[in-house]
Amino acid sequence: MSDLRKMFTSKDFVVNSNIIKCISNIDITLDEFLLILYFINVSEYLDANNISKTLGFDEQKAVDTFSSLLNKKYIEMNVVNKNGEVIEKVNLDPLYDRLALNKKTENNDVDIYALFEKELGRTLSSFEYEMINKWLESGISDDIIKGALKEAILNDVRNFKYIDKIVYEWSKKGIKKHLKEDKNQEELFDYDWLDENE
Repeated sequence: MSDLRKMFTSKDFVVNSNIIKCISNIDITLDEFLLILYFINVSEYLDANNISKTLGFDEQKAVDTFSSLLNKKYIEMNVVNKNGEVIEKVNLDPLYDRLALNKKTENNDVDIYALFEKELGRTLSSFEYEMINKWLESGISDDIIKGALKEAILNDVRNFKYIDKIVYEWSKKGIKKHLKEDKNQEELFDYDWLDENE
């Protein structure tokens, strides 16, 4: 019994406390987080057999979880030369960038990606994740992005091209000021974006 207790109390995985603080603010499952821990602590290379042995995943679960992390753009694959052999290495920088982005905007009540999924009633595609990232990285405020999402929902249009057009127009015209002051909100939502030229 004491050997089993030792097995459960030994500490062979470590993780930065900042990751723990921020991880709940992004769209990540327990299996995905466990796989991230594997890449941090065990190996930066994809080895389904070793993942299965370390995490207790079957091979299919290991592959599916890995694919999900790739689709969500939390990881990417880089080709490296290891001992004269060209192999693919897992890069966790996209995850760290996402966590840093969320840390920067942690005063918001809801993670913006989770808000989009909730309002649209579905999981975001990798293209949609990329588009939201593009908005945030170009310095567009959360207020504009959330306002554009609200505008799309009010008009019953769940198309990212439509939302992107609103985000672009509002940021160009300085709608941020109006959103913050909460003045003339009706004017913003009365605009017919469908009639706008492409």
